[in-house]
Amino acid sequence: MQTEKFDVVIAGAGLAGLTLAMEMAARPFFRQLKILLIDREEKIKNDRTWCFWAKDEEPIPPVTHKTWNNCRFFSHSAEIPMRITPYRYHMVRGIDFYRYAHERISQHTGIQRLIAPVTSIEAHTGIVHTTRGSFQGNYVFNSALTSLPLLPPADTHFPEPPLSRISDAPKDPHYTWMLQHFKGWVIETPEPVFDADTATFMDYRIDQKGETRFMYVLPLTTRRALVEFTVFSSALCPAEEYDEEIRNYLYKHLNIKHFSIEETEFGVIPMSDFPAKSIADGRVISIGTVGGFVKPSSGYAFKRTQRKMKAFVDAWEKTGTPASEIFSSQTGFRMLDSIMLRVLRDHLVPGDVLFSQLFRKLDAPHVFRFLDEDATFAEVLRLVMAPPTLPFLKAAGRQAANWVRGYGV
Repeated sequence: MQTEKFDVVIAGAGLAGLTLAMEMAARPFFRQLKILLIDREEKIKNDRTWCFWAKDEEPIPPVTHKTWNNCRFFSHSAEIPMRITPYRYHMVRGIDFYRYAHERISQHTGIQRLIAPVTSIEAHTGIVHTTRGSFQGNYVFNSALTSLPLLPPADTHFPEPPLSRISDAPKDPHYTWMLQHFKGWVIETPEPVFDADTATFMDYRIDQKGETRFMYVLPLTTRRALVEFTVFSSALCPAEEYDEEIRNYLYKHLNIKHFSIEETEFGVIPMSDFPAKSIADGRVISIGTVGGFVKPSSGYAFKRTQRKMKAFVDAWEKTGTPASEIFSSQTGFRMLDSIMLRVLRDHLVPGDVLFSQLFRKLDAPHVFRFLDEDATFAEVLRLVMAPPTLPFLKAAGRQAANWVRGYGV
């Protein structure tokens, strides 16, 4: 059977794949290209939530479901003031983003869509194999397959990992491999109990159990909110523990005894300093989680993906050639992420102490600029000095060899 050829094949239509397709659809330069967008399923359900901070002038898709002007942060002993101006905190529902993306993409007549699992990709030839045939691209953007152990295998409470593993490659012990895993309930209460304009960014007033654990509360109205239990660790919790922690938090800290559960969500995000390769491998460029778009030390990805894709497609349109090195973060920020992950993994500073000291000693916009990789050198120095210094120096020493081999410094 003859392999159909395309100028571009996008393997995976999640956040990164859809953002790339939208950016290309919006520019006349790409309208003559033949593009194939492949995903294993139709994006017709609300399967996830993305949150991020942004200034009003930042270009983000107009799909925000709810915005908060204020945030709260709770340490074990007190509420820490958290003034986020000039930022606001945004929540995007998966279904709203998918609908918006599909509408924008449909305006580009050269983009075809295929619903089928991607089974393998040949980097040298650019041939993408699926359960419904094989397709060749001059350029292939992959966010569907990985050979890295970024996520745990599927189980009963994680039935559909967003990435398909194409091998069982072991974890390289020189790098840090952690998971951010969470379960959330959208609840409704009989009476008004929430401040609809104030989100709880992190609440550490729960048992840490030797890990980094916090609660996250996003009020949608005075009677409805997303309440989420989040853990940074190397393995998932037993399935029942997520529900127990949310229920205990509602009773003990929010004094909510009566409520109904409208929706639930469960997710797992990799947190690793393994140097993900977005640089082209043959005809293949990795994007999204596979390409290292997730911020390793925080798990945030939505705004980072918008920014990376816009810069990448802008440059492609200007030069006529895709330059994947644009996707890479600066080495200094990757080093700092690596140190922070090592500190958390090795419990050199408990996660609740680390983040509490950051937000106690620095204003929230300062921390946000660092996490956005917009911080100046002076701001980075202030942030590095905010937590206990000795544990970070120890972590830096342990990571030095990895930087030489992984980052080429």
